[in-house]
Amino acid sequence: MAQPQSACYAAGVRVPFLLYPAVAMVMLVGACSSDGPTPAATTSGATGESSTGDTATSTAAVETGTTAGTVASADSGSSGDPPEGQCTLWEDECGAGQKCMPWSLQADEIPDEIRCCAAPASPDLVGEPCDVEDYNGSCIDTCEVGAMCVLDDPVQLTGQCRPFCKPGANECQADETCKTFYELLNDVPTVPLCMEQCDPLAQDCSVPSWLCIPDSPTQAGQSGFICVSPPPDDPYGVFEVCALANQCEPGLVCVTADRVPGCGLLSCCTSYCSLSEGDAPCQALHPDMGCVDWMAPDPTWADVGVCALPE
Repeated sequence: MAQPQSACYAAGVRVPFLLYPAVAMVMLVGACSSDGPTPAATTSGATGESSTGDTATSTAAVETGTTAGTVASADSGSSGDPPEGQCTLWEDECGAGQKCMPWSLQADEIPDEIRCCAAPASPDLVGEPCDVEDYNGSCIDTCEVGAMCVLDDPVQLTGQCRPFCKPGANECQADETCKTFYELLNDVPTVPLCMEQCDPLAQDCSVPSWLCIPDSPTQAGQSGFICVSPPPDDPYGVFEVCALANQCEPGLVCVTADRVPGCGLLSCCTSYCSLSEGDAPCQALHPDMGCVDWMAPDPTWADVGVCALPE
């Protein structure tokens, strides 16, 4: 049996990332060097990405990270009773009948401010199904105080309640990751949420329709894995072109074209693989590919690899 490759992704292999439609982000997996992987620099914008290093892979809005959070003031309202008052997402400071929430004037998925908004009288709890009222970004949903409804159906405005977290404070459960969204957009408040961790080989998210994909890169350039909502359109299969990490079918990951044979554009879907099974499953997809160690920092995912061309 062929041995799994121990090399990391080389030269800025990137994994585009999207949590649709509540928040969007872009992540990268680091470059190899004699001292091990190091992440490449990336700057994201509202409609695209520019980067140093290799070719950019996505038109997503935001790159993830772990910077601390958001306080914003209110001076205008949404439809209905306008939200009001500045607040901090992970602190209960809005008073009775209200909760701190991201708010957007338009249904554009990117928050304009963090405000005290009306809280539901009979709330859904963290992990339960939820609804958003009026439009995506209205800040009015059915989740309990300290949580927001992360949409997986942008038409019906339904999703799952996920709790806010204070970045770096280890407030999430042991099987969750505190993800900070929107941190590279200028003048856009960040939204840190506890997201469920998962095994990409098992695709074991508690919500059956959600996908297990990479989370933020570590300083070593590699990542763990979290559950995210699915894309609004049909997912793509092996070797099909992708732009965002949750555009691929369950069990697949979107990586840059240089690691996927025959990929005609910037990035394409390829398969996760088990390092313990060696290169054979990847070679069954294409004879030039091998099972490359993902090098996740958590030993929980020590067996996770991805089918890719050698560097």
